[in-house]
Amino acid sequence: MALNPDLSMRRRTDRLLRAHGTAGRTDPSAHTPTLGTWASAHGLFDPRSPWLVPGLLLLATRLLLWSWLPLASEDAYITFRFARNLASGHGLVYNPGSKVFGFSSPTWTLWSALGTLLVHDPVLWARTTSVLADLATLAAMVWLLQRHASRASAWCFAVFYAAWPYFAAVSASGMENASMVALIALAAAANRSAWSGPLLAAVALMRPEGLAAAAVLAIGARWRDRAVALCLVAAAAMWLTLYFGSPIPQSLIAKSRLYGTPGPWVGRHWWEWLSPALLGRAPRSPDTQNLFVLSVVLAPALILGVRSLWRNRMSALALAIAACLAVWLVYAVLGVAYFWWYLCVPLAGFAALASVGFPSLARGRALYVSVALYVAGLWTLAPYLYVGRALNEMRGFAVVGQYLADHARPGDKVMAEPIGMIGYRAPLVVVDEIGLVSPAVARRRLEGSGWYADVARSERPDWLVVRASFVKAGDVFAGRGAPFRAGAERESLLTRYTVAAVIDTASHDLALAVLRRIR
Repeated sequence: MALNPDLSMRRRTDRLLRAHGTAGRTDPSAHTPTLGTWASAHGLFDPRSPWLVPGLLLLATRLLLWSWLPLASEDAYITFRFARNLASGHGLVYNPGSKVFGFSSPTWTLWSALGTLLVHDPVLWARTTSVLADLATLAAMVWLLQRHASRASAWCFAVFYAAWPYFAAVSASGMENASMVALIALAAAANRSAWSGPLLAAVALMRPEGLAAAAVLAIGARWRDRAVALCLVAAAAMWLTLYFGSPIPQSLIAKSRLYGTPGPWVGRHWWEWLSPALLGRAPRSPDTQNLFVLSVVLAPALILGVRSLWRNRMSALALAIAACLAVWLVYAVLGVAYFWWYLCVPLAGFAALASVGFPSLARGRALYVSVALYVAGLWTLAPYLYVGRALNEMRGFAVVGQYLADHARPGDKVMAEPIGMIGYRAPLVVVDEIGLVSPAVARRRLEGSGWYADVARSERPDWLVVRASFVKAGDVFAGRGAPFRAGAERESLLTRYTVAAVIDTASHDLALAVLRRIR
């Protein structure tokens, strides 16, 4: 049979374009290949490609930090308690019998329940899932960067994502944010495939801000895929409404009301680290302080990345980055309170965008070597930050949880602000000071001073878990509203309790005190 010379030439041209990481750049509307074409066997095992070496580096950093962190993060255990109750037949509840939408991620909570059923250890399940999700992010983003930018850009992202300590810490935290990054990358890479609609829905349902990310990704999707995603999200919202009475997480409502949304200037912790210009203060979060050192090269790399991607702004790579930055924009405009794991999705987007522009900025190898040395050297410092956080939570929250598990009776009621490890370890009814799982508390706090005394009077908790500063002066740790109207009200409440234990006394005023009701 005679060969078609034109077809043969096109195949040779496509192979050449793929080899140089430029296939598809000239036609942003071209059909995106399926997930199976991300990397051939040769590319996966070729040390010259940005797959094998960064993948091994990623595994090494994740497993190293995993081994150093004794427990998952405090907030992860809130989800794990919901998951355990669901797996054990109590329903999707934190306190059995009380249906409150107190978690942020329906997808992650159901996934954790499955892990609880299968391996009986949600921490192991979450960490394993997060490592696999990080590998999926690496694979998808490297493929997109090679296809729409360059191999050098793919190498930049792959090494940074694999080696930057923050990403390894999020992977070990048990939180859902690393998996959200993976879903965004996979949804972009699988655009216009059979997986596109379900992946868009998964992004939207991963967290409340996932709706913004999914909306951006949907710009490049087919109408059929948008319809599939919309139907799945609508079905999930309907179920959540029927089960909880609302499709909006109570955790979102409570945090936004008690921590506030003061706007972009007060909330400049979300963007001040992007510019080398100081704005009256250095970045306050240790996570962004480490990034601020890189801002001298990060800022121009981002500008060059925007200029490069703008010419191909409907590409899957551009939409993936825009989806991550849409999440960041929501945080920055509203001035959302900083929780360290929230940075994961925005930082992945900025890392990809800077990776597009960095090869144009770096002339020769010197700048590559300089940045690589900084990232490598950070491992002599940054792990102490994340290990220190984990040890503080273990010495405080986990020990209190174990104390209550040993000394309280099942079914006792405890009023506390940290409800993750305490609620997971102790089988007690929890009254949550922030209102994540106790909506009445959040509503009362908005009414003004005296909320703690009023809640304690109505709920009559058997145990109180408070900071030492609360016992001394009635200071509340987080959120708005004075806990007492006057000192006499605080004294009246405390006379009904006795101090049963003080945990982690080295933390001084932040030490946790366990108070037991005596009358």
